[in-house]
Amino acid sequence: MTKPLPLALCVTVAFLTASGVRADAQETERSGVQSFGLRAAYGLGDRHNLQFVSLLPRASWLFPRCIDEPLAAYGVQGEFVVEGIVSYINNRTETVEAGINPLVFSLRYDRGQSLVPFLEGGEGVLYTDLRGEHLGGPFEFSSQAGGGLHWFLDRHTALTASYRIRHISNAGIRKENSGLNTDFFTVGITIFPKRGE
Repeated sequence: MTKPLPLALCVTVAFLTASGVRADAQETERSGVQSFGLRAAYGLGDRHNLQFVSLLPRASWLFPRCIDEPLAAYGVQGEFVVEGIVSYINNRTETVEAGINPLVFSLRYDRGQSLVPFLEGGEGVLYTDLRGEHLGGPFEFSSQAGGGLHWFLDRHTALTASYRIRHISNAGIRKENSGLNTDFFTVGITIFPKRGE
């Protein structure tokens, strides 16, 4: 007959080991890149028939647990996004812009369904060679907000379509600061390697 103390000790060790493995798996699931992708965008400026053709590479990470867990209880996934932008601009002269949006926040309603809506917005910095628009110089701040849909082709891969409005200005650093608003329509592919794990 098995003695109760060694059996209880074995069960306790097995339970603690399994709990540690589960906790490690949860931390692995939470850590690292949660999504990455590439969007192509077409934008229309609010004056002089400015047209933008842009590429936006991006990657996301989860919010801290204290924010993420209450949202997840309602099927909402909150993420911090870093997004680059490179644009060709066509107006009276052909020109370019490049920048990074290091403070973008995204919220999506995701309970495993195929169509997942999202909202996103944030701040960035931009270098633009755009002339004749009274921007006050090549260095600009950018603010954007919008939303869209992820259409999941499988558990981890989605076609993404979105709309956003972007405002750029130099935030009063220079006297000339008329700013510029642009409507962007984007399409692309987004990969969610840890979705549903």
